[in-house]
Formats: sequence, structure tokens, C-alpha cells
Amino acid sequence: MRDPIAAHSPLTRNEVNQRLRFRRFLLASTFSLVYLAVLAIFHTQGKADLETLVQASAIATAAVLVFLVLFRSGLNLRFPDPSLTELQFLAAVFTMLFVVYRAPDTRLVFAAFFFVALMFGMLRSSGRPLTILGWESLACFALMAGLRYINNGNVEMLRLDLLQLVVMAVTFPWFVFIGRRVTRLKEADRRKDVFLAGLAHELRNPLAPIRTGVAILRMTGADARAPTVLAMMERQLQHMARLLDDLLDVSRISRGKITLHHERIDLRDVVEAALEANRPLIEEMGHVLSVSAPSEPAFLNADPVRFAQILSNLLNNAAKYTPPGGRIALKAEHRGDEVEVSVTDNGIGIPGESLEAIFEMFTQVGSQSSNGQSGLGIGLSLAKGLVALHGGTIQAHSEGLGRGSEFRVRVPMRLTHDADSATPVRTAATAHRLKILVVDDNRDAAESLSTLLQLKGHEVRSAYDGENALQLAEEFRPQMVLLDLGMPKMNGYEACRRIRDHAWGAQMTLIAVTGWGQEDDRRKSTDAGFDGHLVKPIDPENLDELSMHLHSRGDLVERQ
Repeated sequence: MRDPIAAHSPLTRNEVNQRLRFRRFLLASTFSLVYLAVLAIFHTQGKADLETLVQASAIATAAVLVFLVLFRSGLNLRFPDPSLTELQFLAAVFTMLFVVYRAPDTRLVFAAFFFVALMFGMLRSSGRPLTILGWESLACFALMAGLRYINNGNVEMLRLDLLQLVVMAVTFPWFVFIGRRVTRLKEADRRKDVFLAGLAHELRNPLAPIRTGVAILRMTGADARAPTVLAMMERQLQHMARLLDDLLDVSRISRGKITLHHERIDLRDVVEAALEANRPLIEEMGHVLSVSAPSEPAFLNADPVRFAQILSNLLNNAAKYTPPGGRIALKAEHRGDEVEVSVTDNGIGIPGESLEAIFEMFTQVGSQSSNGQSGLGIGLSLAKGLVALHGGTIQAHSEGLGRGSEFRVRVPMRLTHDADSATPVRTAATAHRLKILVVDDNRDAAESLSTLLQLKGHEVRSAYDGENALQLAEEFRPQMVLLDLGMPKMNGYEACRRIRDHAWGAQMTLIAVTGWGQEDDRRKSTDAGFDGHLVKPIDPENLDELSMHLHSRGDLVERQ
């Protein structure tokens, strides 16, 4: 039986480029033929003589044949794209100006076809090349008008030519502006498509080993392999949670909704946290990592979590886009009243024209790095936003593709003198035994969370809708209720209000548990009467903190 995959071999890059170029050639050729048809109509009306029509047809036909030979022979691939399309554009302009010189009444036809060409785009880009061609065409029109006046001295004809030239020169920049906007929208749409495809890929990656781990545990039970499998599953869950957190952080930064928690921190601690987060990937890729950090305490005033996130994103970017066995260097130092951190690699590099765009959302140098690692194109955008919130700057440097890259971050220290050391790290909270009610219409989520809380020593009940939660809360009288918001029959907001209406529920600690974590969502849960707001998946450490601060309602909102 014939292999269906072999029957449809993939196109090479040259074949794809040739098809794209040939479509543009056909469009340009059709453009010339339509112009000749319009010229023939002018001839029937006596506004263009037969000799002009024949000569224009000969010029246009010769140009089409020359370009057709280039395409049929493949010689066009020796020309950088879209230079041939530009030459076709100039050939068409030359033909029309030749006709306008011989038959002045066709000048409006030239203007119409000129703007049609700009609108429908015979060029791949509506940027600088098209702008240059447009102004060159207008300059040729001005030259033609001048030569005709020199030859015949007709002032009225010159006046009409100049009037049309002024109108075209004033209108042309608006077409360029619109064209550039359209190009940006197309690029944004392309980035969106690439991002969605990458997001699906990135989310599937950790799900695959998690599913495999579940199957292994189901088959083997709690044997010697269980700790290894569980550790793997936890790493993958952390990876997925980080992807989702990055997406939310970018959204918060773009809307000005993120708040930094500044502390007096030691730069060395932040560097170590970033290294710890990326060490597994760096070791997996076999990279050689060198670190240069101050030997003495180097203090600055910054958000420790967010600053570590900046460095972590830069290290992650370097590790993914450097071929296996590459070199990565991290250097952190004081420079005057600033802290400077640089991450350098010998990876795939960045083209010069992309050094600024690389920080835009969903932008990637390539759809995939040379070592098979991929990303969503949000890490550098997030890093830039967080650096800006710290009052600093971030710059990218690269000598081009294949030459590696360097990212340099500078932030002001902004030290205060009311403390001589960094803020000490809080010790882990000690959990207290509580009566807890877990409410979620997703039974797997409710039961798994209940099991975890029972393993921590708490007395737990479960409910699967708002009405059942209200009944159990009255019977069980829990000290804390973990309440899902989106449920059938009665949603979490309404269940919270109903509990608060009873005397026994007035002092009960109610925590909203949901996948929605924006500021508006938190405000809604607070207005409904919740004491705190946790975003799924819940970090087990947050549950221990809740038991420590049971009645300290201001501390129950998940730290962002």
C-alpha cells in the first residue's frame, strides 16, 4: 500500500519562496494588462493614438516576458526578495509615464493605478521599500512633466501636471501610514497565532509526564520508585504554574495592576534564587555556567521575588536558546548607586533589527531554538516590565545570528539607612489543627484538597455545590471554609453572603478559591464578604500560613 505521507513530501524553503514570488509576479502582470485594457478604451475615445498604445503594449509585454523567463529558469532566486517585485513596479510606472508623456489625458489613470498598486501591495512589505518606490515614482512624474514643458512650452498642461503631482504627494504619506498600520496588525496577528500554538505546546509538555507518573503510581503503588515519580510530577506542575503566572504578570504589568513589595535585600541571595530555579535546565542542556557575584553583602531596595524573577527569566532564555554544551555567564556587581546584572551566552544570537523588538510580547527570534527548546515569547517582555517597575533599564546586545547575546539589567539601589542588614527570611509556619470545609463542584479537586488537609492533621468535610455547603457549614461549624466561586445551583459569592447572614457564620473565616486572580476578581470576593482570595492551584505552604493567621484577615490574601 502506498505511504500517504511519502506521497505528499513537504515543500522546501526555496519552493515555498518561489510560489510566493510567482503569485506576486502574476499580480503585477495582471496589473499591467488591466492598464493596457484601460489604455485601449482611451484609444477608442481618441485620447491616445494607436502608436502610443502599440509601444506601451510592447514595453509591458517585454517586461512580463523577461520576468517570466527569470521565474521559469529559477534565476529569480538569485535576487533578494522582494527586489524583483520592485523592478516590476518600476517597469509598470515607466510604461505609464511614457504614455502620460505622449497622451496627457491619461495622467489621472496613472494616479489611479499608482494608488491601487499601493493599496493592494505588489510588495511583500508596506514599509521602507514601498515608501522609497513611491517617492521615486513621484519624482519620475515630476521629471516627465518638466521635460514635456521644455519640449512644448504648454503652461496650462504644466499647471495640470503640477496640480496632480501635489495632490499625489500629499495623499501618498497617508497610504504609507495605513499600510504600515496594516503590516503591524498582521504581525500582531501572526504573533498571536504563534503564541497560542506555543502555549498549547508548553502546557502539553508538563501534562505528558504527569499523566505518565499517575500511570506509574497506579501500577506500582508506594514502592521505591514513588518518591522519584512524585518529585518529577511536582517539577512539572511547578513549570505549568510558572507559565500561567507569567501570563498573568504580563497582563497585570500592561494594565498597571502589579505592586512591588520593596525590601532591603542582598543581591547575592537574589542571584542564588535565580540560579536555583534554572539549574536543572542548565544541567540538562550540559551548559557551562560561570557566576561572578560580590563577595561581600551587596544591598539594594527591591522586591526580592520579582527581582529574582527578572534574573531567572534571563537565565532561562539563555539556557533555552544556547545549543547543548554552550557557555552562560552571569555577572552581578555594584556600579556607583546602581546594581548591574548581565547574562551572556554563546547561543543563537539576535539579528540587529530585532534587538528592540525582542522585548515585545510574543516576539521570538525563531519559532524554535536550535536545541528544540521553545517558548511563548513573554519572558523578556515580562522582565522588561518588572525592570521598569524597579526604575531600571534592560538592554540586549548581540553581534548577529549565531554570535551569542548579552542582556544587561541596571536598577538603582535606593537604599535607606534605617537598617543595616537585609530583611530576614521568615521561618516556615507551623500548622494548627482546624475544622475546615472544602467546597468545589469539581469532585476530584475537592477530594484531593481534603485529603491533603487531612494529612496535615485537620478535620475536614467536603461539599460539591453552594446549597450543600450552606447546610454543612451550619452543621459542621468549621473554623475555615475554602469556597470555590464558580459552582452550579448557588455560586461561591452567594454562598458566602448566606453564611455571613447567620450569627454562626459572622466570624467564620471564608477563603475564595478560584482560577481567577485579577485585581477586579479579588475586589469582588472582598465585597462579597470573603476574608481571603487564593488562586488555583493552591500552594500547600499557603494553607499552613492560613492556619497560623486564622483571624488576621488582612494577611489572608495571597501574596502577589
